[in-house]
Amino acid sequence: MSDHKPSLDFQNAAAYLASAPSLTKVSTVVKLELYGAFKCVTCSRIPSTSRPSIFDMTGRAKWDAWSAAGKKFEHPQDAEKSYLEMACSLGWTPSAAVEGNVESNSTAEDDIWDKDEVPPSAGSGGMGNAVSTMAPGPEVIDKTIHGLALSNDVPGLNTLLDKNPDTNLNVLDEYGYAPIHLACDRGNTEIVKILLAQGADRNIKDPDDLSPLELSKEAGHSEIEALLSSA
Repeated sequence: MSDHKPSLDFQNAAAYLASAPSLTKVSTVVKLELYGAFKCVTCSRIPSTSRPSIFDMTGRAKWDAWSAAGKKFEHPQDAEKSYLEMACSLGWTPSAAVEGNVESNSTAEDDIWDKDEVPPSAGSGGMGNAVSTMAPGPEVIDKTIHGLALSNDVPGLNTLLDKNPDTNLNVLDEYGYAPIHLACDRGNTEIVKILLAQGADRNIKDPDDLSPLELSKEAGHSEIEALLSSA
């Protein structure tokens, strides 16, 4: 969870968008941008789970939007500013206070997304199959080194490394993150300890040119920060 406390304007804007009639005419691309910015403000820079399978079109589109926003906005304040600008373009004004807020209605942004449809393919501005008619995809458990680092699966990571001692600890995922980046951002201390003990590069940079230490500082994970600063 992000340490950034959303402003009252942000809370009111999110509450407004949860029921704004204007949102029904907004393109899917804009809705994805809203969703990604919202998550960067209220949760963290990058998703806390592995990327959904191709069978989960809605989840995959939302995950990608969140991940893209995390690369675009260096700080949650930047994401909040962008969110408010988009909200204003959709009819919200700072004086338009709305009952409720982000803290009392934490699913506001999920609600406005799920009321509509998802793009049939990445980058499309059209509307695809309705969420209500989509069959749920099979649950996918990510047992890759990145998935294990994200989910804080310590036994799983130990098993993977025992069975595959030549595993590349510094391999980048499709978004440019190494396992140690994901563990540092999520605050998964034991995962970081294992990766470092096995020789992971503690100075490897992410797509925003941030090291694991810088990521842990930004996320407020002091224990990992101390771990990376030592020796």
